[in-house]
Amino acid sequence: MFQVIVQNYYNYYKIFAQADIINLYEGSVSWIIPCKGEKGPSIAFRVHLNEESAETELRVLIQGIREGKVPQIWHITPDASPDNIIDIMKKSGFIDLSEGSPEPEPAMLLHKKDFIPYAEKESPIVCRKISAKKDFKLWINVVNTALHGWDMIDAEHYFTWVESNNINVYLAEIDGTAVSTCATIQNENASSLEFVSTLEQYRRRKAAIMLCSYAINDLLNNGVEVVTLGACGHSAFLYEKLGFKRCFHNIIMKFEG
Repeated sequence: MFQVIVQNYYNYYKIFAQADIINLYEGSVSWIIPCKGEKGPSIAFRVHLNEESAETELRVLIQGIREGKVPQIWHITPDASPDNIIDIMKKSGFIDLSEGSPEPEPAMLLHKKDFIPYAEKESPIVCRKISAKKDFKLWINVVNTALHGWDMIDAEHYFTWVESNNINVYLAEIDGTAVSTCATIQNENASSLEFVSTLEQYRRRKAAIMLCSYAINDLLNNGVEVVTLGACGHSAFLYEKLGFKRCFHNIIMKFEG
């Protein structure tokens, strides 16, 4: 089932290009990168180099990195080619950021039959799907603060997500304060769970797991059979409580020169 996870990763990266300040390039290596003078995510993915000319193709792409046209960070998924692409990249000046990590970041998958809903009686946490820009601004603030650590996205350029037919955006609040976020990206009967974050002062109060359960329940009621995600740190244990299983570890490469 890793193909479903990989495709959902691609779908996730591509939604950033819905903003007119992010360019999407699709080829033997695909990537997203901010337009000149703008800020936002920058990452290469879907790496499929020709086995016979991989090193030559990579040299051209590295020149693009040096010129600021290609991202330094590359996400290498199990479908990447050739089979020895990681070794080739290391010889060319890339380092494996996930190598030696005490907690490698797992890609995870949930089948509908394995879902374990989470809810608490008389909880102060209110979970809801949002559609108004004022709520999306609250969502953006939590995501940038708790997940990215910088203003990576903004409500003006990315409100198209809320208006999209296949993206749903969710917010959890405690006493009227926005504390936790998530979003889902659906592709027919498969979906990914993204942007799971909680403000530091509200963590370990069950907001994230309740919100994720709420969002997943919406997906399953909408015909979804499989949900995927990329976990980090201790969050994998949270997702396992909902029924997710670990499938493979993500490999993130960075060009150091």
